Amino acid sequence: MSSSPRRIVMDFDGVFTTTDSTAAWLVPRLRARPLLLARAAPWLAGFALTSRRPPARTRVTRRLMDIAFSGQPADELIAELSEFGSALANDPSMTRPAAVEEARSLIAQGHEVTIVSAGMTPLIEAWARALDLPVRVCASVVSGHRGRLRWDDHCFGERKVARLAALGWREWDLVYSDSAHDLPMMRGADAVVLVDGDDALLGRLGRALPGTPVRAARW
Repeated sequence: MSSSPRRIVMDFDGVFTTTDSTAAWLVPRLRARPLLLARAAPWLAGFALTSRRPPARTRVTRRLMDIAFSGQPADELIAELSEFGSALANDPSMTRPAAVEEARSLIAQGHEVTIVSAGMTPLIEAWARALDLPVRVCASVVSGHRGRLRWDDHCFGERKVARLAALGWREWDLVYSDSAHDLPMMRGADAVVLVDGDDALLGRLGRALPGTPVRAARW
């Protein structure tokens, strides 16, 4: 075990996965339900247009997911999300084995690893269980309200920092991410690992994080 355990923060989508886990669940669901897809279409467009505006992205996401969750009881949807997370874990085209091994190595050295993600908590927790990966999950909260599933908390942008603080983490040693959306979280770290980012993004992070080492990893 390491003599000095570190706190490690790892994004989920794009770090552990090759795709956005919420979209991977959502898009087939909407395609199979044309009426839901028609209702969701304007919000899907809004989602694409708000990537650089976190408060707007959160409002759009909540409305979009409210539509996606409609017509099915909350307990059935949570079970469906859990099943999808398990399937995602066992699909080598969707889950990056090198990222899983990186997390296992960090844990074996005695470090604390927390996955912090805008993805949905039931899906990611089921993914971690399927891989027997002992990580803490801090992700978007969905829960039942009068039998319906609701998107309660969008763990995105600055909200990731607030959620970590709620867990008692006000500083951390290392962040793994694939996106500049995680700059608020990166600013609290001693070092950053950019996963599968291009040179332009690597340069942008270097300029935004003066004095913080940023290295690239390709999984």
